[in-house]
Amino acid sequence: MKFSIKILITNVLLIGYASVSISASSRERIDFMGDTLQFSPKTAVLIGIPYKYEEESIVEIREKLNEAGCREIIHQIKEIVQRKELCDWFTYQLVRQAANMIIPKNTDYLGYTTTKWFLMNQLGFSAAMALSKNGVLLYIKSNDQIYNIPTKIIDGSPYVCFNYHDYNYTTEKIIDQTIVRELNENSKAFSFSVPRLPTSNPQHYVEKELAFEYENQEEKIKIKVDSSLRNFFINYPVTEYCNQFNIPLSQEAKNTLINSLQKNLEGMSVKKGVEYLMCFTRNAFTFEKDSDYFGREKRLSPEETLLYNKSDCEDRSALFYALVKEIYQLPMIVLEYPDHITVAVKFEKPFGETILFQNELYTICEPTPQNINLRIGQISKKFKHENFQVAFSYQPPASSSIFK
Repeated sequence: MKFSIKILITNVLLIGYASVSISASSRERIDFMGDTLQFSPKTAVLIGIPYKYEEESIVEIREKLNEAGCREIIHQIKEIVQRKELCDWFTYQLVRQAANMIIPKNTDYLGYTTTKWFLMNQLGFSAAMALSKNGVLLYIKSNDQIYNIPTKIIDGSPYVCFNYHDYNYTTEKIIDQTIVRELNENSKAFSFSVPRLPTSNPQHYVEKELAFEYENQEEKIKIKVDSSLRNFFINYPVTEYCNQFNIPLSQEAKNTLINSLQKNLEGMSVKKGVEYLMCFTRNAFTFEKDSDYFGREKRLSPEETLLYNKSDCEDRSALFYALVKEIYQLPMIVLEYPDHITVAVKFEKPFGETILFQNELYTICEPTPQNINLRIGQISKKFKHENFQVAFSYQPPASSSIFK
């Protein structure tokens, strides 16, 4: 691995950062979803020493991290990643906690960001820092389609910004950037797909009761959800719908929610059962736009929709999709309108408003409340004549189909 700096702007940049020095060891630890990361830190933060942001300074802090015993923590991170089968997103969440333990974010932001950059590179990713006298942005090489955060092409490869949120989602003042990265031809691209959730600490689960109306009767469902997912996904970017919709439920949420729903669905036809799930996602939560609730665009995973009390069409569609997939294993398509998302389901016999996709008819199932109470197979007049595209489709394994 060769260390290199690509200078985009030749201005001399002067930024103060905290250096890392050797001090007496003391055992520290962090808990990560029921696992423990332990470290004997030799680092002490010295504040207020200004350094020119140039190759020599970066090499120095990098070497100080090596001296501080960071190889030990890298080994532990790799062990946890392998043992818990962490996807890239949760690997980064572990790196964030480890970096904050080595150089606390609220004490030295540049040192903390440099530590994340160092650890991600050591784990086989390609991380880059965009340095400016006004701040530092951390980028990671990724081939995923990401929206609403800065992206950059570096040496012909796409990179996505990881710490945009730390600047309140605006980087207008971070200009005259110098790119710092390590050259590693064998680096892997970061994936924002979350195919599985690691087992969480049982103490993080909270109980919730969800109430909704179905056929003029109040229904109540008690569930357990993993509250730690709020923090792990708070900065998850707006990515493709297939990534958002396919983030699975935690095991405890799945057990409690699916079991409760299946009991209530006993004796119902498939059509009736899907309509029941549709009413659940419509009425168990208060509707609110992301811009009003979060102050920005944010797409919730199915379990986040259960955690938060308010959600929009994208979030309810993701939850509805997850429930139909888990309980009925029916083929589905996700329909993307200019300002709306909904789902269509393929039944054994189509009915009502249908969408022709790949020579198959899918029935509209609106999981978000509209101006009128739409039945299964009905679509709002607002969207009936609007153009849409199929964001992605789901085809269950042939062996799992209820129509086999």
